[in-house]
Amino acid sequence: MENYDAYFMAGGALQILGKLILVLASGILFTKQRNLGTTLMLLGSLLSIVFSLGTLLLTTFSAQAGPESVIKANALGSLLTPLPYILFAIGLFWFSLKQVKKHPKNH
Repeated sequence: MENYDAYFMAGGALQILGKLILVLASGILFTKQRNLGTTLMLLGSLLSIVFSLGTLLLTTFSAQAGPESVIKANALGSLLTPLPYILFAIGLFWFSLKQVKKHPKNH
């Protein structure tokens, strides 16, 4: 049987890399244009890292209490983890609406 640990580690590393790039890009955008949209994008990208780490720690510590606790921790994590992405998406939507108003089409 093939050892899949390397795949899981590589996948985790790619997730971390993507989240860090997203935080960096959101931070740059926030410093250049401070408005509600960029604030929500930065907050969402930062919270995605916090929630991911929180879910990982919660799952790790719940393993000491038994398998049912791990299932509850994973269920809570699956409920909370999308919230920062929704926040980011709302910020991106808000930002794009403001950008379209600033730059009308030239005919």
